Amino acid sequence: MALLLALVVMVALPGCGGGQSDEDVIRASLSQELDSIKNIDDSFVNEFSESINMSQLSVYGIDGVEFMKAYLDGFDYTIDSIEVNGDTAQAQITLTCKSYTAYAQALQDAVNEITSDPEKIASVNGSDSEINDMVGGIVIDSLNGVDLATTEPIIINYTKVDNTWEPASSTSGDIAAALMTN
Repeated sequence: MALLLALVVMVALPGCGGGQSDEDVIRASLSQELDSIKNIDDSFVNEFSESINMSQLSVYGIDGVEFMKAYLDGFDYTIDSIEVNGDTAQAQITLTCKSYTAYAQALQDAVNEITSDPEKIASVNGSDSEINDMVGGIVIDSLNGVDLATTEPIIINYTKVDNTWEPASSTSGDIAAALMTN
């Protein structure tokens, strides 16, 4: 009986991850986090929207959370590699999302189109609220017309603390920066 118990304990203990390699544990954790973006998880979108103060769009009749959902529509990722070196590791990921650069250009083009047409400018003589609603429409239309683009690879650093792999504190910021600058 003692031998059977010892055998069960020996099989169950390695890494406390059910026999998973460090790479597998990191991949699963990273996939879970990135899937929350891919699946447009409400708690992620709310947190991300708040972190970059999307509420300022409300003056244009735009819900910041809905804007972020539209921006993240089509998001995907690949985990390109995971390299473990003792108690540190690096995961390289590549994201696919709407191109912020293309969005900014589409928005600028839409504004240029309106401001270069005297008839369109003359038609914008409404109240501030009406003008803001028009601007909101331009913002959303510009966003909806943007194609997906791949980001530059991002390196996520991990450290093993008390037998648990933890991403660097900068990880959320690195991912957010990639999402908002590609």
